[in-house]
Amino acid sequence: MNELLVGDILVFKGHGVVFQLLSRFLKLFERDYDRWGWHMAYVSHIDKDVFIAESLGSGVQINLLTDREYQAYHWLDKVDENKLTAFTADHLDCNYDVAVYFWTMLQYLVLHFFNHSIPRLLDNRYTCWEFVFLMCREMGKPVQALHTYPMLTDFLKGIK
Repeated sequence: MNELLVGDILVFKGHGVVFQLLSRFLKLFERDYDRWGWHMAYVSHIDKDVFIAESLGSGVQINLLTDREYQAYHWLDKVDENKLTAFTADHLDCNYDVAVYFWTMLQYLVLHFFNHSIPRLLDNRYTCWEFVFLMCREMGKPVQALHTYPMLTDFLKGIK
């Protein structure tokens, strides 16, 4: 994609120890996952620079898009920029959801060995995947069912 648009989803290349460990675990269950992408954000607004909304360890925030390596996806067909701005503002400073890593791994194990899912708890804490998936839902094009644990691989399969 040459030109970024408001609402576009960005998938950033994975780095670090947490990425190395968790992406290997994910690869056990998602054979097609290439382990390139990990972090997700969306384009929140563009003036002369591009700004992204993302959930980091310090919480949900708006940041200037830097030269980090990413792939851009045009998931949303039409973006109501006022609605997106309000959504982003309503979620600024929400906490990061560290616990979802444990629950997501447990979900994969339960699905794999028992062919059942465990319900996802909805709260006001978000990983980057949760935050982007919630934005997509609020903008009218959900990536997955509301009570399903958010997975980058679900988005990547859905965008093909």
